[in-house]
Amino acid sequence: MITPYKDSAESKVDQVRRMFNRIAPQYDRLNLVISLGLDRSWRRKALSFLAPYAPQHVLDVATGTGDVAISLVQTMPSVKKVTGVDISEEMMRIGAEKVHQLGLSDRIVFNRQDCTATSFEENTFDAATISFGIRNFPDIPAAARELHRIIRPSGVLVIAELSEPTNPVLRMAYKLYAGNIIPLIGRFFSDDKDAYTYLPKSIAAMPQREKMVAILQEAGFSEAFYHSIFPGTCTIYVAIKGEPLPEIPEETTDEEPSVPETEG
Repeated sequence: MITPYKDSAESKVDQVRRMFNRIAPQYDRLNLVISLGLDRSWRRKALSFLAPYAPQHVLDVATGTGDVAISLVQTMPSVKKVTGVDISEEMMRIGAEKVHQLGLSDRIVFNRQDCTATSFEENTFDAATISFGIRNFPDIPAAARELHRIIRPSGVLVIAELSEPTNPVLRMAYKLYAGNIIPLIGRFFSDDKDAYTYLPKSIAAMPQREKMVAILQEAGFSEAFYHSIFPGTCTIYVAIKGEPLPEIPEETTDEEPSVPETEG
């Protein structure tokens, strides 16, 4: 399992929580620089897959500083409420400040939750989103099962995640940038030098494209597909929770069905 701090005896959850608490003040700026300004357009593209479903109550998992939660209520007329969950208190604190400044505190709430075992009841949310966070989950299949449980029937899960290009030339350029340039940028902007060495390793280690789709299907989603954005460094996954099968009524009698008499 890839973890942020290889010499730490902490669990991955605790390491990831500590990492994001440490880099939270620089997180938004670093995202913009490292993605070459593309992270915002990637989020918009992900939400364009969600818009046709017109959800009202959305769960934003690994919400971070709340950018997706804010975009949901600002750009999607159907959305009445967003619940943002994360394991990093510091990231959500910054997110709550942004939400308060925008006057959206009545529509966006934050809640610390373990994504593999939340406190939400079954069939609570119309939709769920995860933007650039699923690679940090210690157990992605367990998280997918939990999301399937708390999304209502006919609801949708939309995931945007970093990925490696499949084209050999683009993949080579990506490896050079991710393995050498990203850690340098991270060390320049952040005191946590390990966080941005961990980033490319976590991308390489996570299930991508067909493998992620298979995990979503195995979790119970009736339909799942992916869409890669050129040059392949971001992939969007969409999964639909099917309607429950109708119950088959039990037989109320063992008697043979009657046959109408005919004149003979």
